[in-house]
Amino acid sequence: MNRYDTSLKYIKPKDLIFVILYGGVLSILFGVLLGFIDYYISFGIGISFAGILFFLSSMQIGKLVRKQYEFPHIVYIIITAVFLIIQAIIIFFLPTIFTIVKENNAPELVFDFRLYWLVLKNFISSLFSSFNFNLWLSVFVFSIGVYLGVKQTY
Repeated sequence: MNRYDTSLKYIKPKDLIFVILYGGVLSILFGVLLGFIDYYISFGIGISFAGILFFLSSMQIGKLVRKQYEFPHIVYIIITAVFLIIQAIIIFFLPTIFTIVKENNAPELVFDFRLYWLVLKNFISSLFSSFNFNLWLSVFVFSIGVYLGVKQTY
């Protein structure tokens, strides 16, 4: 027996709007903030804490989204999962993109989705062109983070 509804007639517009606001806006803002934090930490000490930061933020966002509705629904869970994946992409790729931003002296590129898409395509092609343990470990860590965040929503 599921702990959430699957019928579309039980979706409340007010709950849906707050799930999108809390899930989307907080995921993107936390993604940018934690991406910069990870960039400066890894620049200073040479170790990336992106996975740990994502674990903490995804569980917190999951808890905040869960507080926005009375009864869980599968649509709310899927929306939260999509936004957590976007947050993971932002956190993981922001250090790479920020070096491009600094080289071009164009701060608006931090929020250019086309640049993230280009880096994501290169990342996916490098995943399958040759075996790199660090890349596969990063995918695994961020997948677990998305699961933990989504688990908090129901």
